[in-house]
Amino acid sequence: MRGEPVKIIRGNESIVKREMYFRKHEVIVNSKICRGCGTCIKVCPEEAISLKPAVIEDGRLKKSALAIIDEKKCTFCGVCSEVCYFNAITFKIDGEVSRNVLGDDFPRFIRRVEWNAVLCDPICNLCEMSCPTKAIELGEDKDRQYGVVTIDLPEDASRTLINRFSDALKKGYDECMKLAKEYPSVKVNKLDKYRRFFYYDKEKCIACGWCQGVCPNGAIIKEGIYIGTVSIKNELCPENCRVCMDVCPCKAIYGSPLRVDQSYCMLCGACKESCPEDAITIKRDKIFAEDGHSGTWIFAVRKLLGDKMYANELYEKSIINLKKIM
Repeated sequence: MRGEPVKIIRGNESIVKREMYFRKHEVIVNSKICRGCGTCIKVCPEEAISLKPAVIEDGRLKKSALAIIDEKKCTFCGVCSEVCYFNAITFKIDGEVSRNVLGDDFPRFIRRVEWNAVLCDPICNLCEMSCPTKAIELGEDKDRQYGVVTIDLPEDASRTLINRFSDALKKGYDECMKLAKEYPSVKVNKLDKYRRFFYYDKEKCIACGWCQGVCPNGAIIKEGIYIGTVSIKNELCPENCRVCMDVCPCKAIYGSPLRVDQSYCMLCGACKESCPEDAITIKRDKIFAEDGHSGTWIFAVRKLLGDKMYANELYEKSIINLKKIM
């Protein structure tokens, strides 16, 4: 019946859709990408999403928990797709990927990586290697070419000769070649190179902080999504259970007894939702997002931060708005 929501399973995708005369809505959950973090469940204003439990065998994660949408409750607002850290949920209107229906009143989370080309070591690729979601690509910027000039001096070169070529090198390749005509034993080489190219895929980035953490020169700064902590009660953990390590998208959980490297944790909640013994506690103190004004957004902030931190967040925003007025 036209206008009646239906659910279709197609490969890895679970599609909830509603077709009306003039508009079609779709919410698509990709089970291959979903980590079962439960964020979409917390922010859904209609409580239309539940979590299918993780499949665990012998203390290891066989299958992640999965977000399940109830087509009878879904109002196709698109909020779930807006808050999914892993882009496992897609919201479409008339076949086109769309933002939530509230627009800027329900803002995006802030996930930003800033790269400083001056500080970047041109032969280092630690950020690219360490990124758990393969969101970073390094290479050569073909539009930014420059030449490197090297000079091969004889081993018995005099101080005068060294100084003359040092001064010529400061003026460039042509000056070095002009001087080399006077000294046949000296070889001047020019190698064409390109400036460093840095790209990060916003769709893949989960703001885990690995790129920033491994950079030896401080060339990368990461911002978002939360400030907070994760704690594990190891006394509750079953022997040889490593489910939280398996599900962690940031590779932030390690060791025995289990520990969390807070520098690389994105506080998504996947470990907590998958833990069979409820041994993990997540405390979020601050959320990084654009300004939002809808009641749905306020509800979401409260569910994600808790009552106390939610109150602090509102207080900080009120002070900021008051200063703008003044």
